[in-house]
Amino acid sequence: MLVLLPPSETKVAGGESGTHLEVGALSFLVQNPLREALLGQISELVKDEATALRALKLGPKGAPEVQRNRELASSPVMPALQRYTGVLYDALGLSTLDGSQRAWVDDHVAVFSALFGLLRASDRIPAYRLSWDSKLSGGSLVAQWDGLREALWSTVDSFVLDLRSEGYRKLSPVPDGAGVFVSVVQPGPRGSRKALGHANKSTKGHLVRALAQSVPHFSRIDDVVSWGESHGYVFDGASVSEGSIDLVISGS
Repeated sequence: MLVLLPPSETKVAGGESGTHLEVGALSFLVQNPLREALLGQISELVKDEATALRALKLGPKGAPEVQRNRELASSPVMPALQRYTGVLYDALGLSTLDGSQRAWVDDHVAVFSALFGLLRASDRIPAYRLSWDSKLSGGSLVAQWDGLREALWSTVDSFVLDLRSEGYRKLSPVPDGAGVFVSVVQPGPRGSRKALGHANKSTKGHLVRALAQSVPHFSRIDDVVSWGESHGYVFDGASVSEGSIDLVISGS
């Protein structure tokens, strides 16, 4: 199984001394030509700061983020799951997992980045700024990643538990039958449940932590539902529609 997370807008600064980005060392090599193309588009974009701020949807205080993108080739790297921060990743609490749990995360957790695409938890990346709806010279990121969708997912032979946000899901939807997208919702009538509010991200982080602590193996949606029943997560099997399942959480 593969648990798929969204990246965070905020990133931890710095990295491992003496390191730099090596695209050829990243997982899922079929993405490398597009990764290189996007790096090239960013390199051109950041030549003009005002243009870069607009394209990256940053305000006047976003200059440090533009500078990060200028230094992509030379700045130090660290594992992706240590690079990303924020509510989801704080709730996951990677640094507080034990060795076997960390090993499970390395083997079974991935992130889908707007810049690097599908990454293993241990893939080493620099700090950067690029969101799923950022604008680059090669066109929308949705269109650029969509062109690689079939080739990419043909290299993934695991059941995918997709915990991405709707925006990052658009970059490369998981093919029908290859996994399930989790909609975190409030209790209510099936088909009209409202999305969970600010607790959405923390719920996903706690969910991944619970998965790492119980080391399950999912190969179909029924496995997800059964695991949830024994671990306090209400996955509504009857809600499955168009590759999505409701995870019903009380709260807002």
